[in-house]
Amino acid sequence: MTRSDLRLLPGATCVWALAVLGVTAGTAAAVAGGAVLVALALTAITLMGRTRLAHGIYAHLGIIVLAGVLLFPALQRHGGTAEAFEDAAEQGLIVELTVAAAADPAVPDSGPQWSRSGQQMRARTVRGPARMGRDAVTLPASVPVLVRASGTTGHELARVRDGDRVHLRGRAAVSGSLVVLRATEVHPVVAGGFAGAAQTARHDLRHQARQATDHLPRDDAALVRGMSIGDTRGLGEEAEEIMRRAGISHLVAVSGANIALVLAAVLGPLLLLGVRRRPRLLAAGILMAGYLWLVGDEPSVQRAATMVTPLLAARFAGIRASPVAALALTVALWSVIDPVTAASVGFLLSGLATAAILIAAPPLATALVELSGERIGRTTALVLAVPLVAQLACTPVLVLLTPEISLWAVPVNMIVGPLVGPTTVIGLLALVLGTVWPAAAALLWSVAAGGAHLVLLIARAADALPGSRIAVPEGATGAVLAVGALLAATIAVAARRRPLVRWAVAALLVAVLAPGAARLVPLGTAPPWTLALCAVGQGDAVLLRARPSDRDAPIVLLDTGPDPEALRQCLDRLQIPRIDLLVLTHPHQDHTGGRAALTGRRAPAQQWVCPLPKASRDVAPSAPVTVATTGQTWQRPGLRLRVLWPGSAEDAHRASAAEQSAGAGDAANDCSVTLEAVWEDGTRLVALGDLEPAAQTELTAGGPGPADIVKVAHHGSRFQHASLYEELDADLALVPVGRDNDFGHPTDELLDLLHTTGTRILRTDVHGTVILPADGSSSPRSVGPAR
Repeated sequence: MTRSDLRLLPGATCVWALAVLGVTAGTAAAVAGGAVLVALALTAITLMGRTRLAHGIYAHLGIIVLAGVLLFPALQRHGGTAEAFEDAAEQGLIVELTVAAAADPAVPDSGPQWSRSGQQMRARTVRGPARMGRDAVTLPASVPVLVRASGTTGHELARVRDGDRVHLRGRAAVSGSLVVLRATEVHPVVAGGFAGAAQTARHDLRHQARQATDHLPRDDAALVRGMSIGDTRGLGEEAEEIMRRAGISHLVAVSGANIALVLAAVLGPLLLLGVRRRPRLLAAGILMAGYLWLVGDEPSVQRAATMVTPLLAARFAGIRASPVAALALTVALWSVIDPVTAASVGFLLSGLATAAILIAAPPLATALVELSGERIGRTTALVLAVPLVAQLACTPVLVLLTPEISLWAVPVNMIVGPLVGPTTVIGLLALVLGTVWPAAAALLWSVAAGGAHLVLLIARAADALPGSRIAVPEGATGAVLAVGALLAATIAVAARRRPLVRWAVAALLVAVLAPGAARLVPLGTAPPWTLALCAVGQGDAVLLRARPSDRDAPIVLLDTGPDPEALRQCLDRLQIPRIDLLVLTHPHQDHTGGRAALTGRRAPAQQWVCPLPKASRDVAPSAPVTVATTGQTWQRPGLRLRVLWPGSAEDAHRASAAEQSAGAGDAANDCSVTLEAVWEDGTRLVALGDLEPAAQTELTAGGPGPADIVKVAHHGSRFQHASLYEELDADLALVPVGRDNDFGHPTDELLDLLHTTGTRILRTDVHGTVILPADGSSSPRSVGPAR
């Protein structure tokens, strides 16, 4: 790479940063940022005098000023549109406008159960006339929105397809940068002429691909279509989350890698056939345009297409253009034309990964060759360097989205890399073949799905390994720390020949990797949460927190699991300083065996046990013991507990005597302290311990009422009372259960029962340690490995 390749990069990067700042913090912030850049540049020029570097700064300053003339009005237009929606939301006005669908509508698959109904669709507003209440307004810019509809309107919205224009009537709600339009009327705008015919053909091709993959497992079908044409409809939330944690969520979004594969699939055979350069490039350009038409206008696709176009045009003219210069031109153009797209997560990740691969991968490969004493070849070094620099460059943005990192992201990308090309190309061949021979196309899709299935298996294996969910500080703190770590790593690689740098790196690695040292470094944090389900193997351990924003808020632990070390790791991961109340639901080892972890500052202030005499023997030492029976309460600001069962030891013995299950004769299960926990926002949890059906029946007769969350009984055994779960009608079920346990927990009967009641299931053997974020708007988040 020559110095001329990098000439556009500093100025373009500054313009891009100003666009992101303007979209996220407002036009005033971008203007202030631009003023700071200009002031710093002029100061540097003054101090340097008439030097070559000063002339270079002058040139970049000219780029920034010129781009600012275009950028700031664009940011002002975006701010005007956002302000119009904020005013409409505050005043509760009815809005009427036209949007362009950015994805097919789908039933929401996350959030509380009550929110998973109707249809929702990502879209962008269309610039032009709209109505806010009685006033006719003009929306000066296009902004992303989330359209939601239910009932008859939801059925109308379901008919819309990606790329269609829709006229909507409804109300707006604004949460941060998210605009939600709750539609009461949906009127698709029929496109005519060539545009309408092209849109219809595109929908037909995507529908044909869905039909041809109907015979495949749902996740495999969605992933293979996503890798080929960007259509991930039907991909399960669990699979998507596992791929995100494994660092390969980019596979479900079409990006520059897909476009490169399409170009290679066209240019390679034409080159072997002896086709001349210009016809070859013209054919590649036409097919690339067709592929872009098929996959849609995702930000990563727009970035890649804008970058590739000048490269192909230059090569057509006989000039070898610089990819780095093309990337710099791409980000600068999108920043001034559409700052919202330039600031989108997809565009950011795509641009950062591409820049890292082009700029940082070659020197890192050279460093790897040198450090290995040339035991690693140049090609192998590049194979290692490309996913490493791409993942590292994207880490600050990924930390802002989810404050956790995985040690296995780079290895996973290296392993799945060879699978991506064949899977994508075979999927595209199947799509084309499906227009004339559907049966053969279905067979080809099955072959391609084999690659997708392997990708999912690799992601699941990586997700189960230690180090797959390392919590880091959330928000700007985590991003700044990530940037600092990247800068330190860059300096270490660049100055690797200096002895002082080598000694410093070695000392740092020893300090970080020393056993037990990591837990002493105050970097790992979990986001604010109200409930945590610890993965401790075949056993229960549930944490409740009253006020997540308050570090001194009371913390309740329901059971300890069977293993002190597993419980200790969970408490360390969640940074639990103390236990205010320990509830040992019943005296079985899988619920009380981990209590040895509760020592020192984590020794419980109080503990409850069930009314069986033997329950008082399996307790944490040096903590007051209270026998908990029906009606017992515990209340602190933000959280209230109440015991629903048992009323006495006799209740447990009576229920046990009535059992016909494998638990008959042991009253401990039926003595399980069954709790109701209610937070200040009204969220209600019912934790069932290991209750057997007879005790569940008696609890049902008492009318436990509906709950938002249920901790299922006995790790999901088949001995359940269906009416209890129907009465609770919970949105979320917690199933603490060990991986590969010998009991077959959770059973199909229990899972079917929960699915029948529309309850979402979280399992520690699949999802690991899971927290429920405090804001209530986020999905449950895995923060520890499955056990």
